[in-house]
This record gives sequence, structure tokens and C-alpha cells, in this order.
Amino acid sequence: MEAGDGANAPACLDMNAMRDALMADPDWVRRDTELMARLAGDDLSGEVIDFGAAARARLLEENRRLKAARAELASHARANLAILSQTHVATLSLMECDDLAAFDTRLASDIPAILAIDEIRIFVEGTAPLRDGLSVKPAAPGLANQLLGSDNDFTGPASPGTAHALYGQAVGSHALARMDVNGREAILAIGARDVAAFAEGQGTEFLNFLARAIERRMGPWIAKA
Repeated sequence: MEAGDGANAPACLDMNAMRDALMADPDWVRRDTELMARLAGDDLSGEVIDFGAAARARLLEENRRLKAARAELASHARANLAILSQTHVATLSLMECDDLAAFDTRLASDIPAILAIDEIRIFVEGTAPLRDGLSVKPAAPGLANQLLGSDNDFTGPASPGTAHALYGQAVGSHALARMDVNGREAILAIGARDVAAFAEGQGTEFLNFLARAIERRMGPWIAKA
């Protein structure tokens, strides 16, 4: 009998029982370091599975996934830091304005470049804050509820009709935040031609921070409701 025919196996060995045991608990082989070393050794017949290579392949694949996840997390962190910096610069710039006219001019001229957006509007319901405001606009009562319903903010695509009504031109996406300016309902609207600038479900912490800063700065300039 040749070596490949099981001549070295004990006569009483039940190969089917061994196979069933290994199928039921394959980790038994991995726990036996001596057996694992034997199985992972050189195989001239090509019939022995290299468990060591399989384990290394799994570890390498998991390592690649972890590296990809870490890179994505770092990218998000950098993006958030950039947005935070932009929001702080915009807020400080607006805090320097001495009156509503200067505030409106700053909104229209400087803030879009600082925030890397295309349009910014503030609609105050039930009053006309400025006769010819560039960014600070009057609005009929109920606009905030019409746009946001019961929500406080929104990010996502802008329909053509809504975009033209708010910004006077088409935008790909926008962000909306409800405001209370000295007792009056108001809404902050930020538009971007880039459809990916504002996505549904996007975090709105920085948007709301800017909205709260704006409503406090505008409060003294807006008549109470």
C-alpha cells in the first residue's frame, strides 16, 4: 500500500467520525499549534490547505478595511474642521456690522465667499427690514412653516420653484434654518449650485450655530412682532 492510501493511519481510525468532528468544531485544528504547524508546512501533493496563508489573507483584508475606515474618518474630521472655521469667520465678520444696512451688505458680498456657497438670504416674516435689501428680505407670515413644516432645519436638493422664489435663480441644493428675530419668525436660506453641497440627513450643527448668531445680532434692528 502506498503512502497516499492511508497506510500510516491506525486501523481502528474512523475517518468519517474524524471528518464529522472537524466539521462540527473546525477551530479544534487551529487550537492545536503543533498540528497547525504541520498542516501549514510544505505540501508536495498540493492537497493540504494552507491555513496559515488563509489566516494571513483574512488579517490583511481586515487591515485594509480598517485603514480605509480610518482614512474616511480623517477626511470627515478635516471637512468638519474646515466648515467650523468658515462658520466662525463668517459669524465674527457679521458681528462687526454696526447697522442692518451694513449687515445686509456683508451678507451679500463677503459671506458667500467665506462659506463657499452661492446665495444667502434671510427672510423676516411680517415686516420689511430694508427697502432694497440684498440678502435681508421681507416675507409673508407662514413662510417658515411652509418651507419647514414642523422641522427646525432642512438640507437637501432645492426644487426649481422654491429656488427661484428664495434666491431668484436655480440652485442645486440648499440649507434652511428657522429663526426667531426679536419675536418674529424668520428663516435663514443658504443655496449652492453644487447639488452635493447640502445632502439630506446632513448634520446641521454649524448651520444652526450661524442662525442663532444671526438672529441675536439682528434682534435690536428688527421691530418686535
